[in-house]
Amino acid sequence: MTELQEEMLKAAGLSTEDFQPKKATKVDELEAQVLYTALMTDTLIEESDDNV
Repeated sequence: MTELQEEMLKAAGLSTEDFQPKKATKVDELEAQVLYTALMTDTLIEESDDNV
């Protein structure tokens, strides 16, 4: 990373960690599995507005 890029990051209040991919949590993995299963079984999952 160049000095200019580092200065721009600092000015924006960011760090290099902000650009690293986030690790999936167990909840994320379970939600993905439920959505995949619903897709494969052609089941619709409706979310209420307060859960979004």
